[in-house]
Amino acid sequence: MGRIRVGISSWADPALIEEGSFYPKRSMSAEARLRYYAGVFDTVEVNSSYYAIPDPLNARRWAERTPPGFIFHVKAYSLMTGHHPRPQTLPADVLRWLPANARRTRRDEIAAEAFPPAAIDATFRLFHAALAPLADAGKLGYVLFQFAPWVRFSEARLEEIASLPGRLPGFTVAVEFRDRSWFPGHAAETLAALSAARIAHVMVDAPPTVNAIPLVRAVTARTAVFRLHGRHGEGWMKQLRGREPSVREKYDYLYSRDELRGLLPDVEALVSEAEDVFISFNNNNRDYPVRNALMMRRLLGQPVPDEPRSLPLEPPP
Repeated sequence: MGRIRVGISSWADPALIEEGSFYPKRSMSAEARLRYYAGVFDTVEVNSSYYAIPDPLNARRWAERTPPGFIFHVKAYSLMTGHHPRPQTLPADVLRWLPANARRTRRDEIAAEAFPPAAIDATFRLFHAALAPLADAGKLGYVLFQFAPWVRFSEARLEEIASLPGRLPGFTVAVEFRDRSWFPGHAAETLAALSAARIAHVMVDAPPTVNAIPLVRAVTARTAVFRLHGRHGEGWMKQLRGREPSVREKYDYLYSRDELRGLLPDVEALVSEAEDVFISFNNNNRDYPVRNALMMRRLLGQPVPDEPRSLPLEPPP
């Protein structure tokens, strides 16, 4: 039977800090905030790495500021997942490969397809080096590849995904798809390829919108990942209609105890097949992810600390 760890997708999310019910003070230092979080949970996702490749010094500090056994999962940088990066986030070793006339998006991002293979290779090398301090400390969990919604199934793309562990040697890779061409469109061949490459399939709970990927219960590696995005359908539909809802608007959802209880059979199925099961709450508005993570721990029979005293562990009826 695998071990289950429950955490959230960002310990420094602005909405969580501003809510004021989890951290003792809104004005805590970055070090104090991480130390406090690690006193309540034993795992977390790093979300800032999607926007820019972390500084290795920061990764070393994260490792030093958390107790033995604490695990960080790190979201892959935007260029590595088919997204369009902001030019100011690109390292010099990547920029030097970029054509002078590279196409820009309407938001002044650099189009992902403008980057030659050498630029992508440099990005992976820098990202691997950035996470080395966490890996060396035994505190690196999975690297999360949450692919852009426009990354659709193709044989070439599937081969590219299967090559990810080779590009990040020694790291555990987890993949989250966001287009139905993968699931349910090509579920069997996608899962087979992930299993062959020992890449973790990310199981997702999200709003049942018209193009939502279904919750596919499958274990394709020693690590199993379950990410919960909330069920605020209207926020997701705004994005699908071409609008740009804020993170708080898109993920504005607090799971009820009964809703989380309804997911326990899926969690139990993962535990029976994987060595490690990580549950991450990504419903990032107010203190919702923390409240739901603590609630899930209670449902799983795991101890819940007395602190934070001000945090209501159960939503109102």
